[in-house]
Amino acid sequence: MTRISKQVTSEVTGERLAGLARYGSLHLLDEVDSTNDYALSLAGKNSTAIVVASRQTKGRGRFRRPWFSDEESLAASLLVHTDVPDFPHPSFLTHLAGLALSRAVEQTAGLPTQIRWPNDVTLGDKKLAGILCEGRRNAVAVGIGMNLNQQSLPEDLPEAVSLSMATGRQWDKFYLLEDFLREMFASIEQSGKGGSAQVLADLKQRSAIMHRRVEIQTFLRRHVGTVVDLDPEGRVVLRTDSGRLVVLSAGDARKVR
Repeated sequence: MTRISKQVTSEVTGERLAGLARYGSLHLLDEVDSTNDYALSLAGKNSTAIVVASRQTKGRGRFRRPWFSDEESLAASLLVHTDVPDFPHPSFLTHLAGLALSRAVEQTAGLPTQIRWPNDVTLGDKKLAGILCEGRRNAVAVGIGMNLNQQSLPEDLPEAVSLSMATGRQWDKFYLLEDFLREMFASIEQSGKGGSAQVLADLKQRSAIMHRRVEIQTFLRRHVGTVVDLDPEGRVVLRTDSGRLVVLSAGDARKVR
């Protein structure tokens, strides 16, 4: 199934549509509250789906924080079903998505990006994209929001950058999305069929905080120390300034001196 809104037909060629539709039912929308919410509404159909919106009015990040999104952004969600053989643990999908998006940007734009645990893709020290995975029963919506073709960003986002600002040119969001989907499904397959060690090694190599001194704020407390490892589940292993090892599955990380 392909649902195409009239406004976006001028943005995407038939060849590009065919490339995207290889990965699941395709839903191209002019406007939606949240691509993740829309994707999860399709969970009962028991098939993979890709949702792309020109405008997202209630985009959100972790902890339901508002996510800036305009027509120059890439706002998309991939709906996958986890009750299939050899599927990696759903909690690992955020890390796989970060890896896939980092690889896609590198292949498309030739720029080395990093993954700032647990769910940001950065260019230099600035945020390029964010990832939000949300589940319902045996389905997970993998949402990506990328600053793509903006020439400037709001003043309240001083630590963000767009791909266009970094390169001085405009980018085809559907071309980049197709690269992301290809890398995402390759990572899912690799991780689910015993290749998780190589996936983890690539995550460590691309990590923006590996072997760095950081501050990580969790729901309960603030931890300061040096990241010494990522465990097989993608959790951060932090050696605190007091010498204690702490394993963290979620939090906000930032580098400190």
